[in-house]
Amino acid sequence: MLFLLSVIFLSPMASASAYALAEEETAWVEEARAALQDILANRTVMALVYLSDTYPISAKPSPDSPTVVTVPSGQQVQIRDVYLDDSYEAWAYVTLHYQDIPYEGYIPRRYLACSDEFFLQWEELWNMNPTQGMYAAIDGQNAYDDIAQFPESYREALTALKQAHPNWTFVKMNTNLDWNTVVANEMVNGRSLIPSSFPAYMQNGTYGGGWANASEDTLKYYLDPRNGLTESRIFQFELLTYNPSYHTEAAVQNFLSSTFMSGLIPGMDVTYANTFFKVGQELGVSPFHLACRVYQEQGKGTSPLISGNYSGYEGYYNYFNINASGKTEKEVIESGLAHAMANGWTNGYLSIYGGAKVISANYILKGQDTLYLQKFDVDDSHNGLYWHQYMQNICAPNSESSNIRKSYAQANSIDNTFVFKIPVYLNMPAVACPEPVPSMDIILTPPSGYSDAFIYLDGIAYQATVKDGKYVVTAPNGDFKTAVMYRYKENGAPNGMYVWELSYNGIYKATPIPELENLLSYHGFSIRITGNSGIRFKTGIAAPLRTQLLSGGVSGYTLKEYGTLVMTQANSRIYPFIKDGQKVAGGIAYGRKPDGSLLDAVFETVDDRHRYTSVLVNLPAAQYKTDFAFRGYIILTKDGKDITLYGAPVSRSIYSLASQLLASGYYAPGSSAEVFLQKLIADAEK
Repeated sequence: MLFLLSVIFLSPMASASAYALAEEETAWVEEARAALQDILANRTVMALVYLSDTYPISAKPSPDSPTVVTVPSGQQVQIRDVYLDDSYEAWAYVTLHYQDIPYEGYIPRRYLACSDEFFLQWEELWNMNPTQGMYAAIDGQNAYDDIAQFPESYREALTALKQAHPNWTFVKMNTNLDWNTVVANEMVNGRSLIPSSFPAYMQNGTYGGGWANASEDTLKYYLDPRNGLTESRIFQFELLTYNPSYHTEAAVQNFLSSTFMSGLIPGMDVTYANTFFKVGQELGVSPFHLACRVYQEQGKGTSPLISGNYSGYEGYYNYFNINASGKTEKEVIESGLAHAMANGWTNGYLSIYGGAKVISANYILKGQDTLYLQKFDVDDSHNGLYWHQYMQNICAPNSESSNIRKSYAQANSIDNTFVFKIPVYLNMPAVACPEPVPSMDIILTPPSGYSDAFIYLDGIAYQATVKDGKYVVTAPNGDFKTAVMYRYKENGAPNGMYVWELSYNGIYKATPIPELENLLSYHGFSIRITGNSGIRFKTGIAAPLRTQLLSGGVSGYTLKEYGTLVMTQANSRIYPFIKDGQKVAGGIAYGRKPDGSLLDAVFETVDDRHRYTSVLVNLPAAQYKTDFAFRGYIILTKDGKDITLYGAPVSRSIYSLASQLLASGYYAPGSSAEVFLQKLIADAEK
């Protein structure tokens, strides 16, 4: 919006300081000035510097004048006057704040973008339109001059919008801020929130009151302006000024007709539509913006903030939720109503008017003049950076933009002379940040001593990568319930297992269960040295832990069954080595047999661990060299659902075990055991 307090035209012979007028021009100028006074008596008009990355504000309306300050594209200014130089180019006398310092000076009108209809109509009537080309060259190709200022990654989307709506103007807001620095500042706890109903993969921890901190990928998606360059989202960059031709009361009513604000303000003889229209008109703020902002804040209109009957704050209303903040619903409500009480907002009209004044004075007239900038404070004209935000909800600019766009479409005003201020950051990603998608990454922090690269998800091995001390494994789907990591001795024998419980809601959450560490332990192989050939595998479970699992439970889990699985090592490379898996055999050591009776087989108890076994017997000589893989399994129950955990798989052959025993020298030459083992080896080698 621009204040044009007077218009003085310099004759070709006059200096910029003298502002002398040719005698024959006086009557025309006075008439123009009178027209301006009628327009600007109660109006503030702002404009944006554009068509150059930076531009010098001059001390006088002349290209040879000293520079007052150099400002970036997108800088908000207030026009106070207009002059013609001796070449009859229009210069605007402007005031502005840049980095909290006030300045005043002159800038050619053609380097200012303005959407104020009153001012534009005055320019048209008095033949004061800035002269500028419609096209500029980019890499030898013609392009719109406003779009030519943007990085290449913005241009395709902006060009499509411009071709559909030729009256739209796009202003590059040259923030001069590093993208990663902005992301880091917006990730400060509580600064960027999403509803806690959003999927877990979009969240970064609970905030409170139905809100969650946004994940970094979610923040980047909403922060990246290139994701807003669509028909439905572009209005988050619209300058939020009042224009009479399309900001009509009827258009506001049309938008409100399907909301709780379709009729009268409770207890008053005035409609919501008339209130938003009158307040927007008086303050120079888009009534669509005001109505959509209240709708965004209040939803169905059932909040205690606008009920007028909240205990201790009866008769007070806060429609815009000004200063309503906190981590609990009670904190949010009472802080907002305390602000309403302090400002005397004793009815709906006063609350809407007062809240709109806050938005106008504290945001729109201080550089944060778009929906985007009211959420992401990346304008340092006033109050520094990042913290001075109207809202924490990073989704609000998109949703409000969509509602505003619908209102303009319903009013047949979508092709008016809108100006959109769109931020650009340094070191942005080459393309727009993608919308977050469900993640299959499982992130584990193993305890000391665990470092194996293989993570077993429901018993199946997946190789992990190590990032910053965390083990990351990508699951093929979201169905896994457990993750297990094994620890090994130097000789390769497993001597520990660690368990995580998994849950999935668009992102995997891994909860460690240290109480189940070393749940199943490996206790070696043995072979028969008399009679039929056979191989035995021993698994252990701590006796006290088993007692807990059978009584009160451990971390909510109770024991249902355990036993041993076996398959050939060759098949284990092809088929999942899990209970009921293809090519997998085995048997139980604890659990209900088919007839319903309880089986509880304990082979031996050593160091307070019960050991149970699995024996593979009557193998033909042709399979003496075959490696067989064994592993223990255990079924636990929690909340009526079973999970199956597995010990580390270990493989041996009868041949290798016999060779190992003979090499140990334990059996005397010629003894029956030594003869038996020699025959096993000889049969195997045939």
